[in-house]
Amino acid sequence: MPSPFPGMDPYLEDPRVWPDFHDRLATVISDALNADLPAPYYARLEMRPEVGIVDEGVRQRIVPDVAVVRQRPMPIREQAAVAVLDPPETRVSRSYEIAVPTDPIRHHFVEIRDPTRGHQLVTLIEILSPSNKRPGPDQLAYRRKQDEVLCSDVNLIELDLLRAGDRLRPRRELELWLEQHEPAASYVVWINRSWSRDRHEAFPIALSDRLPIVPIPLRETQAEPVLDLQTVCDRAYDGGPYRRGAVDYTQPPEPPVSELEAVWVAEQLARRG
Repeated sequence: MPSPFPGMDPYLEDPRVWPDFHDRLATVISDALNADLPAPYYARLEMRPEVGIVDEGVRQRIVPDVAVVRQRPMPIREQAAVAVLDPPETRVSRSYEIAVPTDPIRHHFVEIRDPTRGHQLVTLIEILSPSNKRPGPDQLAYRRKQDEVLCSDVNLIELDLLRAGDRLRPRRELELWLEQHEPAASYVVWINRSWSRDRHEAFPIALSDRLPIVPIPLRETQAEPVLDLQTVCDRAYDGGPYRRGAVDYTQPPEPPVSELEAVWVAEQLARRG
């Protein structure tokens, strides 16, 4: 089933939905690149763990997990016989046993490598997650990784398909440029080529826009193949559970949209049934 939206589906940004879509999108991007990359390059899916914790006054896990809750029985405690008028209560008070999952969250990304040079990493494609974009350990880890790549000979492509949170640009000038861009960007793709570190290519995307077709830099002297982000997002959506009950399109999207955007969202949902 196709998404009811012509571009990015804002309902997929819900932290309860995003991890599944993130994984599917990374897989589809890797598949598409392996069909189109010139020889000898290849794309492969990689994963690193994230804790999913943000700092906003109180530390909280923003990617919800299923906790198993079980009411504990109230056992009778054996006590020595005591001559009292009112015997003490011998039952343990009611309590609850809560199992909180502690496994790290999987964060998938795509690497393009060159087997003729010892499988050297050529281009890194990152898909930002909610915990990357909020203050906390995952954002600190992402910024460190971003700095490492920008100090190397690896090209960096960052897909920011989440409206909430920080934009995570390495230079304040880039954040200011995006804030001042008209029309306002709900999403953005950034590309930085290893041979031109002082130039950052931006693809600002409004909520109503079709996702862009972007170049994939390899080596400085090589022609750059392209990746149609709308096509890969549509494929990831079609293979997922989103129109099959995983997304409730009768409720407002989370995070919320503006009043004007809410009118547009309602029109798209009505038009697509």
